[in-house]
Amino acid sequence: MKIVYCSNTVCKIGGIEMVTLCKANALARIPDNQVWIVVTEDVTTPVMNLDHVTVVNLGINYTEYREMGLWSLYQDYRRRKRLHRERLEKALNEINPDVVVATGQYEKHFLPTLKVRSNPVFVRELHMARSFRRDCSVSRYEKLKAKVTGFYEYRWKIRAYDKIVVLTEDELTGAWKNWDKVAVIPNPITNKTTELSSCESKIVITAGGLRWMKNFEALINIWAKVVQKHADWTLQIWGEGKQSTMLESQIKRLGLAQNVFLKGSSSNMVGEMAKASLFVLTSKSESFSLVTLEAMSVGIPSVVYNCPGGIRYVVEDGKTGFLVPMGDEEAFAERVCALIEDTEMRKEMGAQALKVSEKYAMDKVIEQWMELFRDLCQKKKGNK
Repeated sequence: MKIVYCSNTVCKIGGIEMVTLCKANALARIPDNQVWIVVTEDVTTPVMNLDHVTVVNLGINYTEYREMGLWSLYQDYRRRKRLHRERLEKALNEINPDVVVATGQYEKHFLPTLKVRSNPVFVRELHMARSFRRDCSVSRYEKLKAKVTGFYEYRWKIRAYDKIVVLTEDELTGAWKNWDKVAVIPNPITNKTTELSSCESKIVITAGGLRWMKNFEALINIWAKVVQKHADWTLQIWGEGKQSTMLESQIKRLGLAQNVFLKGSSSNMVGEMAKASLFVLTSKSESFSLVTLEAMSVGIPSVVYNCPGGIRYVVEDGKTGFLVPMGDEEAFAERVCALIEDTEMRKEMGAQALKVSEKYAMDKVIEQWMELFRDLCQKKKGNK
């Protein structure tokens, strides 16, 4: 089977990119499969080794800096979009794929309209909850923009795809309940490790981009409450982003310089998680939260906000961790303190988290993808 992933890049360290690369590698290891990743941004060095996966660079470079006026920028974007369509259509006709999957941002609205001789199945992966833009909107303008964009993307353009794949049952039975061509396949654990936590260190860990949606400002406020009882415990925040300076200021203002640490990025995040005893997350929205699942895979429990999206399908309240009502900082701090104070509960929840994480192993998830691809290809051939 010939499978093509369309993506922005293979060089950026991001959740969607890492999941795409890992799945491409796993699919390429299956006999009789051939896998390509077609990208729009110039390729230098992929963030991970690609095993028998071919990268095709279209050289569109939407993200390169261009100093020009707004109208010129708009015209330039239109030109690049036309070029993108032409080059992508040509590349697909040279490959003759059976399946083409949209994971990037730039091809998603026009991919199924391309004229490809092999008549492939077109699949759209959704890595965000359908309500993501609305959940993250604050001003009236942002809410209006989210509504218009949502209509354009989810009620119009997406209908041309043969299949839409979401990450959780919550999305399927909620936002997509009246759609007959939506399937659920969760993300796999991409950074499996043999390292396991002892759940005995006095370290609590979290990870994610330092941006508004991750809500680390609230987490630092929560930690100010935790250290009133447990000053010997520390919080590690792993990740980089625009809020770094603001968060550093907040840490100093609250007198937490010896208790909260912004650690930057890591090439072995699960290894860092294995050194901790507890994972926390205060996101405003999470479609699936792969980072929480990775924490579970090293045997540590989680305390997370029960935010919009599917995190409730990852963390089982009272079994693998705690789900806290959105915005309740007092309750969040109490749950963290409860796990800090009860080592046996911490270890038992960590053991349960490890067990639950096993169903998200790469081979099990790839098996679901192959079953979907085979079924879609068979149906499409039968409809010719």
